Amino acid sequence: MNEYLTDMFGSDDSFCEKEISRISYQNGQNVMEELPANLPPEEEEGNVEYKLKLVKPSDFRMEHLVTQMKWRLEEGQGEAIYEIGVEDNGFLTGLSDTEMDASLSTLKKMADRLGASIEVLREKVTEVGERKRAMEVLVRKVPDDQQFIDLKLAVLGNVDVGKSTILGVLTQGELDNGRGRARLNLFRHLHEIQTGRTSSISYEILGFDGNGQVVNYSACRSIEEICERSSKLITLIDLAGHHKYLKTTIFGLTGNCPDFAMLVVSANTGIGNLRQFKY
Repeated sequence: MNEYLTDMFGSDDSFCEKEISRISYQNGQNVMEELPANLPPEEEEGNVEYKLKLVKPSDFRMEHLVTQMKWRLEEGQGEAIYEIGVEDNGFLTGLSDTEMDASLSTLKKMADRLGASIEVLREKVTEVGERKRAMEVLVRKVPDDQQFIDLKLAVLGNVDVGKSTILGVLTQGELDNGRGRARLNLFRHLHEIQTGRTSSISYEILGFDGNGQVVNYSACRSIEEICERSSKLITLIDLAGHHKYLKTTIFGLTGNCPDFAMLVVSANTGIGNLRQFKY
């Protein structure tokens, strides 16, 4: 079996090489995504809050803002997104540097009151006339009765679309070699390795620290270490795509009660036979 694995996936040395390619990390520097020109109008429900500015609020106003942040965090199960410099209709008005710094300082005080942390996700700078800035900020608070935020994500899709490969790349931080090396750790049976098709339910975890960085990519990181170092944990549930294992897939989907489901569609073959499974 070891000879078979080496021939198919390469040597152990090559298997352990880290070929990490992160969207937010390029050429050794953190790269921040830019906000779009406009956002959809703010919704009453959910964990997204628009704020034009938060400059020197009164004590009464501060209490209201903290209460509002607490509600948004509850809506997002411990996470909220604040769009600063954005009107309720989604238009990015922007703020001056002084106003933005003051607004972020207020947001930090609000988060501190609730024991939460903040992290800037995206920024938009306009140079038309006076320089204006709009920011998207993540506010995260681990519930008092939990060590970390835990979410479940079920991965669905037709056979041979790359579900296991995607999860292997995400959790191991290693690009696939074109022969299925990235999905090796997700397979539980020899026939899965030989056919390249998942027939059972497998689980992988993806941990994030307080700054939103993936903790899986450090060398020799066990599941226990990932859990200890993570403020947010995503359990990825890899489900079979072949119609032969449809009952197993349905059992995995209903039995695990995932918070979200990800439908993977092949870029080469399109939707294909997905309709018959009524995804």
